[in-house]
Amino acid sequence: MIGMEEKYLSPKDAAEILTVKKTTVYDMIKQGRLKAVKIGKQFRIREADVLALVGGAPEEGAEGAIPAAGRPPEIVLCGQDMLLDNLCARVNAAKGYQAVGRSYRGSYNAIFSLYQGQANLATAHLWDWETDSYNLPFVAKMLPGMEAQVYHIVNRPIGIYTAPGNPKGICSIDDFARDDVRMINREKGSGIRVLTDSLFLCRHIDVRKVHGYDQVGHSHIAVAQSVAEGRADCAFGNARSVLGLAGVAFQPVKYEQYDLIVPVTELEHPIVQELLETLRSDAMRMETAALGGYDVTDMGKRLL
Repeated sequence: MIGMEEKYLSPKDAAEILTVKKTTVYDMIKQGRLKAVKIGKQFRIREADVLALVGGAPEEGAEGAIPAAGRPPEIVLCGQDMLLDNLCARVNAAKGYQAVGRSYRGSYNAIFSLYQGQANLATAHLWDWETDSYNLPFVAKMLPGMEAQVYHIVNRPIGIYTAPGNPKGICSIDDFARDDVRMINREKGSGIRVLTDSLFLCRHIDVRKVHGYDQVGHSHIAVAQSVAEGRADCAFGNARSVLGLAGVAFQPVKYEQYDLIVPVTELEHPIVQELLETLRSDAMRMETAALGGYDVTDMGKRLL
């Protein structure tokens, strides 16, 4: 019996939090990578187990990498974006088994998992306000003594979610601090949370006075839905997540850079080399561009 004190999610809700396809959640359940209970014909997944995958709750009996049933993956890629599903699927299909496994931790937690040896590769979209650049400053700060290479994946437009027509005229981070505005935040460790906190810092805004600052959604879709339902007036997120979503308007603010971080010690691994070749392939570039909301210019280019 499901405990009344615990919250359970549908596969669709879990997919939105993990930023993956619903079919991926079903695969994770089938492979034993995600626990689920069946009520009638419907699967239900404990919210705490889903949040553990993105670093939002402690994960019992694990250190960040997701175990798989049967043959374990040879390498673990840490990151949340849905395009990583397609990247891993291409490599796994070519090998005929699950050569690449996934850990669904956000950017900051992904790099930390890399440093702790809980993942082989990490992806990130972390903005450094002091240099107005992405990811490279964090690689230097968060991987002391570890030599790494960085490869570009995509650029993604990010901006502010508001109600259609933007009735409260919310156009910048300064408006988030108004008395008549309530925001919803992302979880700590996500790239959007780092951006939001950095913008508050740059503008000398006391977050203790920002309404809704402690209200958290664990995905772009989750915070967008809060705006659509009127539980929040604004949030930061990417453009792709709200394509075709009714009740939400998107105001672009900047392009964020999404990159792959590879420790030099992993470069000789044949699966890592195959993953990099797949990332640079025309097929991967065209498939990603077709999804919409991604700039695939320089996809696979080495940055560091």
